[in-house]
Amino acid sequence: MPFNTALSGIRAANTDLQVTGNNIANASTTGFKSSRAEFGDVYAGSILGSGSNSPGSGVNLQTIRQQFSQGNRNFTSNDLDLAVNGQGFFVLSDAGDRLYTRAGAFGLDNEGFVVSNTGANLQGFSADANGNLGGTLSNLRVDVSTQAPRQTTLTQGSFNLNANEAVLETVGASFETDGAAIGVPQFGLREATTTTMNVGAVTTPINFGTNPTSFDITLSGSSPASGNGTVNVVLDSSTANSMQDIANLINSAIFGAAAPINAQAVVNAGNLEFRDLTTGVSSNIDLSNVTGTNNLSNALSGAPASVAGIRAVDNGYLAQTIEFEGPDGSTSTFTSERGASAAQSASELNALGGITASARTEARIMAGSFDNSNGNLTLNGVTLSATTLDGIANEINNLSTSSLASITAEVNTTGDLEIVSRVGTDLRFGFSGSQPAGNIEVAGRSGTGTQTVNSRNDAAVVGGNISLVMAEGYSVASASPEVGNLFAPLTDASFTPMPINAFDPNDQGTYNHATTSTVFDSLGNAHTLEQYFVRQPYDPSDASTSPNHWVMYVQVDGQNVGDPDPTLPSPQNIEPTMASYNVHFNRDGSLNTVLTDSMLVSNWRPRSEDGTAAGALGPLNVLQGGQIPVQDPPTSSNFEIDLSSTTQFGAQFGVESQSQNGYTTGRLSGLDIAEDGIIFARFTNGEAQVLGQVALANFNNVEGLRPVGNTMWAQTAATGEAVIGGPGTASLGSITAGALEESNVDLSEQLVNLIIAQRNFQASSKTIETANQTTQTIINLR
Repeated sequence: MPFNTALSGIRAANTDLQVTGNNIANASTTGFKSSRAEFGDVYAGSILGSGSNSPGSGVNLQTIRQQFSQGNRNFTSNDLDLAVNGQGFFVLSDAGDRLYTRAGAFGLDNEGFVVSNTGANLQGFSADANGNLGGTLSNLRVDVSTQAPRQTTLTQGSFNLNANEAVLETVGASFETDGAAIGVPQFGLREATTTTMNVGAVTTPINFGTNPTSFDITLSGSSPASGNGTVNVVLDSSTANSMQDIANLINSAIFGAAAPINAQAVVNAGNLEFRDLTTGVSSNIDLSNVTGTNNLSNALSGAPASVAGIRAVDNGYLAQTIEFEGPDGSTSTFTSERGASAAQSASELNALGGITASARTEARIMAGSFDNSNGNLTLNGVTLSATTLDGIANEINNLSTSSLASITAEVNTTGDLEIVSRVGTDLRFGFSGSQPAGNIEVAGRSGTGTQTVNSRNDAAVVGGNISLVMAEGYSVASASPEVGNLFAPLTDASFTPMPINAFDPNDQGTYNHATTSTVFDSLGNAHTLEQYFVRQPYDPSDASTSPNHWVMYVQVDGQNVGDPDPTLPSPQNIEPTMASYNVHFNRDGSLNTVLTDSMLVSNWRPRSEDGTAAGALGPLNVLQGGQIPVQDPPTSSNFEIDLSSTTQFGAQFGVESQSQNGYTTGRLSGLDIAEDGIIFARFTNGEAQVLGQVALANFNNVEGLRPVGNTMWAQTAATGEAVIGGPGTASLGSITAGALEESNVDLSEQLVNLIIAQRNFQASSKTIETANQTTQTIINLR
């Protein structure tokens, strides 16, 4: 009947209106895919089939087909807004139910899981701590907690060392004063005496004009030698009213002579004396050819022999001459003065080219016989009043920057007082003032005995030793005397090879290149790694050297980090040494990995800024089992240095790259999602970590997906099995982060469809109206 046919048309038009209206309603729904209603005609059937002239029974809805065409991308400012560019669906888990969507508006829940705006978990492939992706689909999670620090176990540096750099270190020779007198305590007078002839008292006045006097005075053995000789003294024209007048007249004659001598007349305690002007020399004064009959002539005729002067005690060093020869054959000469201190001699040696000298003096005051009860002990003329050796040490140390410059003291374990002059001045001990002397026993170099001072007139002196370094190419040409008490006979065994300008991290002139980088301890504290490169000498005739050889020295925060040297005495045998590694290059400038050392820093003890232990993992040196590769996770502070990309070319030193695998504590600062779906987390410590990969799914028949609402679809039997993988693989599209896929609804098309559906509805309604009229006419037939 036409009523049923028209009714099916109304139903079809209504369904078309619903589909079109749904499309229009979701025109702004993210990830929405438009639908279309598809209809088929209906014809009555029978066992024998319908006739060819069947009018038909109306229309039937065949399917509502989803249109999975690509929607436009709308870029946003949210890193977790994702859009699929190409085929594929995001995979969601909604309370265990696996669903699929193109709507990529994601965020984080309170546990850091990536969820849709309906709370469903986004699925993907999680990564381990090293950024390696797994193959199992799971809920993607962004750990928003603090990122734990990672200790540095490997540093990698790519440098270019300048092949034209000069060798800074040279090899010279060192030797020390080792003569018999070095450091031997000397005993003698505290002050020098003068050669004196005591003539005695002379009664005045004397008129030399009426009773003249003449005599010859001879001085011998004095110093300098030019002051020795004989002077004829004639007094014949003046009157002397006092002995001082006599002395003045004699001195006028001596000093007015054509060849004056180094002697004079003085009045001392009422007596007339003749003295050598130079103290401390063993000279003689003789009087001869005396004429006259006055009181002076009588005294001169009966004068006793002179008493020779005595030197004050000194270090006992005699004069010695050394001639040095330079690399060009030129010579320079050093002559030490008798009794000169080691400090004075070192200063004079330093004035010579190619020679460097230093001096040091050591002495001891023995505890067993020490007595300074009157507080009048003197050291180098400075009075020390303390009555104990500890007190004396404090006094000396308090004066080490003033009147006892560079002199220090300490009481050793045996109770003796050890005194050191760091510049090699003589150490002179005695007693001063009007108080009685105490008692001290002074020792110098071991095995040379002691000297006791218990009188204010006496003193003990200890001299120092001199250390000399001759630059490369310098040698000792001769010594005179060959055997002396300052230098023993100089043989080949006297000289020790010594590096000059050896590496010193505090002296920029001792290394060619340097660079710094940052390493981290197990607590995430940052430390400074310092690397110094020193060019090594090459001598083709010396098999122990090689071309293109460098040494890299390493410190951390200025600390030595090399393994201890067990051959050193305690406690040095457990202390870190300077870490050094041999670095060799091939002739093409590439690193010679065969000759280059393995570089393990195995004795670093992390410290805080104040120098105290940081509480982080400590070292495991090679002697204790430290080795390459460093265990991961680490159990010590050890780390490896890799220079495999370092070169030696004829260009300026350059840092091509530096990296290390440690980092400090960090908090999440942002996310980056790449086209392949890899999720990178950026942290405040500058690190980026792979957290996982967004998964996409595709189907052989996407039109078989069943919509479940909220722009999600569920798999059906008609779709086939889901093909799940990473974006950009197989037939799957790529990911665009910070964008959303808009609805693929074409509003213009949908409005036209709306008009068509409306007309169809109206036309079907007209069919019913017409059929009703026809039926009514038939009923009204009578």
